[in-house]
Amino acid sequence: MPAEVARFLMLQGAIVVFLGVLAGFPFWLAIIRDRGPDAIRAWRVAHTTLIADGLLLLIVSLMRPHLALSGSVAWLLGWALVASAYGFVFALAVGAWVGERGLAPVPLGRNSLFFAGHAIGAGGAVVGAGLVLVGLLA
Repeated sequence: MPAEVARFLMLQGAIVVFLGVLAGFPFWLAIIRDRGPDAIRAWRVAHTTLIADGLLLLIVSLMRPHLALSGSVAWLLGWALVASAYGFVFALAVGAWVGERGLAPVPLGRNSLFFAGHAIGAGGAVVGAGLVLVGLLA
């Protein structure tokens, strides 16, 4: 995997970890202001998932010497994981902010946008994890 892809993943991973840490503040506020179990759950999921997702990007960047991927496949891996991370940033953090879960595409409207964020997050994660396996097995 080219060094540029690893640096790209490191930068984006650090940004997503930072956003996950920031999501801890509204999580804390939801708890101390007793916003209810739905708001507390939404912010807890955003906080923990975004930190974990950012760490995933950082870990994959550190796996660089062990991933036998060509330049274009490595960039596909990088963009798949970054799209996944920001899909989840949108679906989880913005969804928690506006009170939408987006777990189903209906009702149409705002909820559908958050469902799309989850779909991008899940799809990118599947592609990224598959490419990591390919790179390790090559």
